[in-house]
Amino acid sequence: MNFKGRTDSTLILHCHIPKTAGTTVSAGLRNSFDIFHFHHFHPDPFYILNCEVLEELLEIDPNLRSISSHHLRSFPLSVGSRPTFLMTFLRRPEDVFISQLKHLQSQFASFPDQVRCQWPKDTPHLPLRELVRRYLDMSAAASQDFCSQTRFFCNPDAGAAVGLSDGHGYGLDNYEMTHQILTGFHFVGIVEEMKRSLEVLTDQLLQWGTKVYFKLGIKLNTGGSGAKPAWLTPEDEVGRRVLAASRNDRRLHEHFRQKLLQDHCELRKRKWLGFKPAAADAKDAFAEGWRDGTRSLANSAQLYWSSRVDHTEQSVTPPLCSDLLELRAARAVVARWQVAELIH
Repeated sequence: MNFKGRTDSTLILHCHIPKTAGTTVSAGLRNSFDIFHFHHFHPDPFYILNCEVLEELLEIDPNLRSISSHHLRSFPLSVGSRPTFLMTFLRRPEDVFISQLKHLQSQFASFPDQVRCQWPKDTPHLPLRELVRRYLDMSAAASQDFCSQTRFFCNPDAGAAVGLSDGHGYGLDNYEMTHQILTGFHFVGIVEEMKRSLEVLTDQLLQWGTKVYFKLGIKLNTGGSGAKPAWLTPEDEVGRRVLAASRNDRRLHEHFRQKLLQDHCELRKRKWLGFKPAAADAKDAFAEGWRDGTRSLANSAQLYWSSRVDHTEQSVTPPLCSDLLELRAARAVVARWQVAELIH
């Protein structure tokens, strides 16, 4: 556990999308940094933890190593004199949607009147499928969508700065802008691939000179319980509408899941991750031929013995940059649109 803070170290910013196992990830950062990890909370869901507030937090506690928050929706590449390591996790959008409604049902009485009045009075007692159907009908009438993960990254202030808006108070539903922002992140994990995600994240942070300690066998806190509803399929009328409602979130999830799997595959080639992955690699290699199989076994053996020696790796020293990823992405989107208009 890293009890000692460092005022010159990278500041880890865990941008916690609601219902994406963020409490679990935050607990791992707390386990790694103890009192030098800060789990930030604000009662206003539209509040954005901007760079100025982050600088104030570092003035209060210069030894902070990491911050987790639902409100980290501005993405600075540095805070003061410290570079940032931007990280987040994506989740299948239909699972996020169902988890949010289950949370609403279980905690309905604790919500303020201005929230409860927007829902049926019998919300806590409605069958989940019926509540979903009513919500879909209500949202369709208001011309809303459910791309909560896309909108999380495209905060409305960044869009407004360059004239982008779709009238939604939480953020823009813009795949191109979100994709560019996340491409600038240092790590994007996938909830459904949590063990692989944490292994890649641990390795990437180590390359930045930061050791973290996650429990790879953890039970995820994703806000839901039980199996996926049986009606959440393309064959069911309500299920089909749910699956079709979050197109941009699904595109992001699919893209960054493939990237994570590729990164993890490369990690397995150069780091010992255990006997089970080594056996799986050998099985796949032997399917290609004996030479490939024996090469895989030899590489696994080398990685195993190398893991028993404490190697000191050269850490990355990123240059300081004052850019905000969301403003950079918004300007790029507008510029591409302007070019496209000139061409046509």
